[in-house]
Amino acid sequence: MKLRTQVTVNGSRGAGVIRWVALLAVAGLCVALAARITFRGASPRPQASAAPPPPAVVVTPAIEGTVPVYDESVAQTVAVQTVELRAQIGGTLEQVLFKEGTEVRKGQLLFVIDQRPYLAALQSAQAQAANAQATLQQALEQVQVGQAEAQLVALKATLLNARQQVARDRYLVAQQAIGQQQLDNDTAAEQAAAANVVAQEAVVRNAALSTKIGIDQARAGVQQAQAAVTQAQLNLGYTTVRAPIDGVVGLLSVDQGNLVAANQVMATMSSVDPMIAQFNVSELHLNELASLGLVSRSDAEAANAGRPTQTASAFQLILADGSVYPHAGAFRTLNRAVDPGSGTIVVQALFPNPERLLRPGMYARVRVKLQDRPNTVLVPQAAVQEIQSARTVFVVGPDNTVSLRTITAGDPYGAFFPVYSGVRAGERVIVEGLQKVRPGMPVTPAAQPAPPLPAVSGATK
Repeated sequence: MKLRTQVTVNGSRGAGVIRWVALLAVAGLCVALAARITFRGASPRPQASAAPPPPAVVVTPAIEGTVPVYDESVAQTVAVQTVELRAQIGGTLEQVLFKEGTEVRKGQLLFVIDQRPYLAALQSAQAQAANAQATLQQALEQVQVGQAEAQLVALKATLLNARQQVARDRYLVAQQAIGQQQLDNDTAAEQAAAANVVAQEAVVRNAALSTKIGIDQARAGVQQAQAAVTQAQLNLGYTTVRAPIDGVVGLLSVDQGNLVAANQVMATMSSVDPMIAQFNVSELHLNELASLGLVSRSDAEAANAGRPTQTASAFQLILADGSVYPHAGAFRTLNRAVDPGSGTIVVQALFPNPERLLRPGMYARVRVKLQDRPNTVLVPQAAVQEIQSARTVFVVGPDNTVSLRTITAGDPYGAFFPVYSGVRAGERVIVEGLQKVRPGMPVTPAAQPAPPLPAVSGATK
């Protein structure tokens, strides 16, 4: 009985050992299989890649040159003459004899207002003038003064006869040939004749005065009638509106067929050649212009009169698109006083406009050369980058390594920027391939000659 129990116990221990051995064998097999799968799926370690070659760029050497120094101001073009075409009388606008925006000549007929009422008024005034002239003629031919003067002559003859009779009577009375009564009667007749002469002389004066007044009134009536005729003729003439100057007529303010009132603007016209560029300069720059002989009263008078100026045309006009206007301008005039608020004064320059490129109201820039600055470093505009108002260039050193420089540059001069600091003459700047480089990076430069300098032509460049 004991033996059987021992055997049973030993048999169960052997079965457990066998199970553990089996589990370990399965685990080992799984580990080996996983290691094999991992080994097969892993890729080999890549080899280190070679460094890329330096980027290729195009470089141009900075050069030296003589650069003009300009004074530049914002300007606006102004017509030499601007005229509002107004109706001077009222009426229906019957004809518009031009095309809006076209050029017309001085004296050309532009508008016609209904003439019929003004023609009728002229005829009426002419008839009244003829009537007044007839009245004057009648006044000149009045006979009242002549009749009064004839009666005065007759009364004077009667007075003379009476005086002679009184003289005879006195002699006869002294000879006692007639009585005293006769002398008294003749004396009374003499006195009556004298009173008649005095009265008739007053009549003559009154008639002369009346006649003169009538003639003066008739002459005044003639003058008034003639003035009415003149006014009617003017009104009839005002029905046609002609161009007062050579120039371009703008858009219509009132269309044909509408009723226009006296003093109503129908259109506006302005001269086109030459054209004024008006700008402000400071007191300092005004003195500089004067010292250079660019602001001259004699030149202003010559320019306004259309005569050639003594000094060269020194003003240059830069249009809104950046292009240079092909004609140089001359000084025309300046304002009478400096603006105390801004310390500037208005200056006008006169520019020829044969191609009609300039129109009133355009904004541009006027510049004038003050001096020439020699030995100025110039770099191509293609090499300059502007970021947040700072201008920079990439410079390639002797070891072909790139460095970034901040420069102080002036206004464009042809294809260049004048550089006052940051780059020296002869240093190479990158003009192509800027987007491929960074500071400190080596490059492979290819040389390109600098662009040609602008041609020098008088005062403008």
